[in-house]
Order: sequence, then structure tokens, then C-alpha cells
Amino acid sequence: MKNDYEEKKIHGSFLFPFQCYHSHTGNSLKILVPFHWHQSMEILFVEKGPLRIYADGVCEEGNTGDIFFFNPEQLHQICGTDKENSYYSFVFSLSMLNFQEQDYTQTAILNPLCKERWFPLKVSSDTSGYMDISRILCRLKELNTDQPAAYQLLTKAELYRLIAVLEQNHLFLTEAGHMSRQHSQTALRLKEVINYVAEHYRENISLEQAAGIMHMTPKYFSNYFSSTLYISFVQYLNRFRIEKACLLLQTTDMPVMEVGLEVGYENFSYFIRRFREFQGCTPSEYRKQLNQNSS
Repeated sequence: MKNDYEEKKIHGSFLFPFQCYHSHTGNSLKILVPFHWHQSMEILFVEKGPLRIYADGVCEEGNTGDIFFFNPEQLHQICGTDKENSYYSFVFSLSMLNFQEQDYTQTAILNPLCKERWFPLKVSSDTSGYMDISRILCRLKELNTDQPAAYQLLTKAELYRLIAVLEQNHLFLTEAGHMSRQHSQTALRLKEVINYVAEHYRENISLEQAAGIMHMTPKYFSNYFSSTLYISFVQYLNRFRIEKACLLLQTTDMPVMEVGLEVGYENFSYFIRRFREFQGCTPSEYRKQLNQNSS
């Protein structure tokens, strides 16, 4: 990612913009994938739960077998729990599904996607069409793991099947029946603040400054931020800084005190306390563990 929370990573290739990812973690309450958004469509299949999913002000529990859809530009985050978990992510560009001719499928089904109709956030085992959707995702995983002849064409065929199943079971969301537009507006407003944090985290950012970006009073902004992202603004800022500190500890030989200053902590003792709060150890211990693991 660059200096904002739009993920710039290229998924797949120019000729085949589709990528399958597999993630597995041990018992961890930590953030697995921090808040971000991208222009691509993403489907997440929980192979082993639970997970905690945050998307545009909504918090959902992801248990084994649950399926999540993240629409383009939808702000989302994936967090672990105190249990082992694993999941598959399928990230792709919707444009890869466009037909050259503007036939019925292109005009009535594909063109409105993520403009007038949105993918549902969550599909569980009790949702109509779930078994068909889960089978399609398993097939997508196999195709992009084994990569048989013409797997790119077969992948597109499975994605068309997926859209057909969602259509048949009336699972697409519309503006009239869903809060997608509200969530979209929320995401746009939140992006202003999180982009500001990403660009100015080295500076002394006050709650008043952050509230001013959204033209809110500090009290209203504080409540708004907490209720939307399920974390206070101060905690969010500290978490962001500690993540940056971890990156510096991993990739540089900077002294710990300099690392703290680099990520916006003028008070060294405060930096140590906040680091221990989020990582469960001091920066020096964190670096030592990294060195031991790499040796």
C-alpha cells in the first residue's frame, strides 16, 4: 500500500486479473488484514473460523464455512480471535467479466454491479444458494492452485456461475433494500480521516484536528469514529503507529528510540507502553524474537 488505505497491489496479471490467496494463523487477537480498500472485487471463504470482519461500519462474525463479499472501494478489515483460523480470498477485477457485445447479460446483470446493485456482505450456510456458492469457490480454489489447461477460461466460467446463483437466489442488494449507499458514504468520509493519519502519523495529531477534517465537533466525531470502526480514534492512531514501528524494527537497524521518534512518539516511555499494549512485548523483545526466528 502507498500512503493511503487504497491497496495498490496488482492481483493476478494484466491479462488475467484474478488471484487466489490462502491465509492461516494461530491463536491471535491481532489484526490479520488492516483496514484497506481496493478497486477489485474480493470474496472471502472462511475455511476455519472464527474471524471478525469489519466492513463500512458493520462488524460480522465469520465462522467456518461463511462467505463474505467485499465490493470495490468498500473499506474492510479482518481480525483474528483467540482460536486458530484460516481463509481463502479471491480478488479480481469485475471488468474481466465484461462482454464485448452489450447483450442482455452485460446490460441487465453485469453493468449494474456495484453501481445500482451490490454483492451481499455475508452468505452463511442457512442462506439460499449457499451450497452452490461454496462449491463454486472450492472449484475456483482448485483451478487456481492446479492451473490446468485453460484454467483462466474455466475461472471466468465459474465466476459467471457465481453471479447467476446470486441472481437466481435474489441475493444482490439494491439501494432501496440495503444500506450500501450509506455504507459507501461512510467509507468516503472515513477515508478522509484514515488517509490523513497515514500521511501525518509522524506528527502530533489531535482529536480536534481529526474532527475538523470531517467538520464535526470532537465529541460527535469521537462517537462516530468509535461506532463505525469499533475502536477509538486515539487507539486507532496508536495502532497505526505501532504497525509502522514493527515494520521499521523488521526492516532496519534503527535504534528503538529512533524508531519511536520516527513513528510519532516524542515520549519514549509512552512508546514502550503502547508497543507492549498492542504487541505484548517491548520493541527490543520484538526485534530479538524476529532475529531468533530468522536464524
